[in-house]
Amino acid sequence: MNPKLEVKYLYLEKSRNKLLNDLQGIDDTLLNTCPAEGKWSIGQIAAHLLQVEQLTIGYIQNKLSKEEELHTASIKNMVSSVILKVALNSGMKFKAPKVAASVPDVVSLDKVRTQWDETRYKLEDLLTEIPPAMLDKCLFRHPYAGMLNASQTLTFLQDHFNHHLHQINHLKQQLTN
Repeated sequence: MNPKLEVKYLYLEKSRNKLLNDLQGIDDTLLNTCPAEGKWSIGQIAAHLLQVEQLTIGYIQNKLSKEEELHTASIKNMVSSVILKVALNSGMKFKAPKVAASVPDVVSLDKVRTQWDETRYKLEDLLTEIPPAMLDKCLFRHPYAGMLNASQTLTFLQDHFNHHLHQINHLKQQLTN
């Protein structure tokens, strides 16, 4: 794997493991308690994070399997990536894109962990298989920010994770007080 991607991947993996270990002590009732009508539970947020990674991997795999020529990431892609980063780190709330908004009513942390482990193995394999010549190519289309290269995509996944981690921590504190 490219060293730059590996650093980002390992940080993403460290973040995920810390979250899942922190959630291990929460009982299923609290894990699946929605704070209000139309708001996600901690378990649903975790399921959403998993789903976004699965969709991202699927998109990149599909893009790499096609014989079409991929565009090199431009200044516009870089600016879009930075705007996405700022938005996700701003504390603002966003409605999940329809493609990533379907979460189960009840979530099992063990099931999420197992599926997320499998998904991370796929992500690691995918990142390892990206040829050096493809590292600056646009491989993933974010619903709002547009096309991103592999490094920008990993930055998005980390920022998206952090965005929801704040929600999880707030909700966890709210439910346990």
